[in-house]
Amino acid sequence: MLKAKSEKRIEKAALLMLCGGLLISGCAQTDTPKPVESQETGFVPALAGNFDSIDTALVVSKDLQNNTITFLNLELGKKYTLNFDGATSYADKYSQPISLAQVDTGAMAEVTFVHGRKRLNTLKLSPEAFVFENVKGFAPDAKGRNISLGGELYSLSKDLVVMTDTGEGELMDINGMDRLRVTGMDHTVYGIFVEEGHGYLRLVNSDYFVGGWVQAGDRLVSQIQPDMLLAVPEGTYPVTVSHKGSSGTENISVKEGQEISIDVSKWVSEPEYGSIIFTVIPEEARVYIDGEKTDTSDKVKLSYGIHQMVAAADGYITVSRYIKVGSELANLNIILEKDPNASASENSTVSEPTSTPTPVPTEEPRGNTVEMIDVETEPTPTPTPVPASDIKDAVSVGQYRVYIDAPEDVEVYKDGIYIGISPISFLREAGSYVITLRRSGYQTRSYTINVGAEESDLNYSFSELDPID
Repeated sequence: MLKAKSEKRIEKAALLMLCGGLLISGCAQTDTPKPVESQETGFVPALAGNFDSIDTALVVSKDLQNNTITFLNLELGKKYTLNFDGATSYADKYSQPISLAQVDTGAMAEVTFVHGRKRLNTLKLSPEAFVFENVKGFAPDAKGRNISLGGELYSLSKDLVVMTDTGEGELMDINGMDRLRVTGMDHTVYGIFVEEGHGYLRLVNSDYFVGGWVQAGDRLVSQIQPDMLLAVPEGTYPVTVSHKGSSGTENISVKEGQEISIDVSKWVSEPEYGSIIFTVIPEEARVYIDGEKTDTSDKVKLSYGIHQMVAAADGYITVSRYIKVGSELANLNIILEKDPNASASENSTVSEPTSTPTPVPTEEPRGNTVEMIDVETEPTPTPTPVPASDIKDAVSVGQYRVYIDAPEDVEVYKDGIYIGISPISFLREAGSYVITLRRSGYQTRSYTINVGAEESDLNYSFSELDPID
């Protein structure tokens, strides 16, 4: 596709050059800037409207102090920098004039320029490009080659450019907590700009709450483990922890790369409980609360705070949600949808209810419904952590491991759980993991790695951590 477009651009450029030197029917009326070239020297004057090259490229960065813009050539995968001046013009995809400030980093553009002088003549936003705004929960496939956007599959270019406020990064720098702008052409992603990054949250004196839940804004719910360091989104939002009927909430403000600590021991209190009246369709659905099968035919007593609920039935789509209990008596309605991919035998074993069962409570509910927490990024269930002393030297026969070799002597967290001091390793299992590296006095960094199912060890060496200014 890009080759065909390249040929069209070459034809267009040739036509424009021809029109610039001769008066031909159909060319004299064009408003398109014309390239002007001296027949004797080949020199192109740096005047408005002059150019000798045309390209479709990604805007990698803008340097307003030095009046330069860096581009990525989509066909060759090479970067180049052009100078702009007062004669450079900018247009949106409808050819309407815009300012340079309206050209976003990561935008796809059609550019004309003077190659020898590296001077940008015109920049027009490409009408053929796609842009996805406010992308959250970014998670490429296991091989890091494809990503689902808007319900469709897009490939990641081998020349993919990842951009942040501080410069270029790598794909593994992106965390599921980040808010992104994704751009590309022809179902290929060429640019990812991190519009909001992530910081880190540590729960201090959390022994009482281990096994409970922590909720950070509307983006994250995770089970509390010892010595956690969670990647959380930038911004200001409430953090709630709960366990054994004790709970508490505190607002935090997190900046990119910043670590926030909350002493949660102040929220330890006498347990409070509420009763939940469940209405479940179909009636034979199995309901699990915090991993335990629960009888919902009568009121269910649960401690105040956050709980994980899973409802499943043969032939139906499983529902997994977090619920927040905060009243003495409340209702919770669960309606499972038919699974269109279920086999006929599965569907035939489940009879469709003729009417909606209506439970009759012994007392009038004082709360309307249990609050359902729909997080945008569902975490993977967290296993019980293995002591670091066991992980570092343990090598099981026939099992492969993921090794974190560098930097050395830093704390290593896997999906927020402390596993020890580098160099260190953990059992290789296919999946996506967030590896966080921390050392006192240095900038904490996290990376998202995609581990395949290959039968071999996997080694990672990351960059040294930067000192905190």
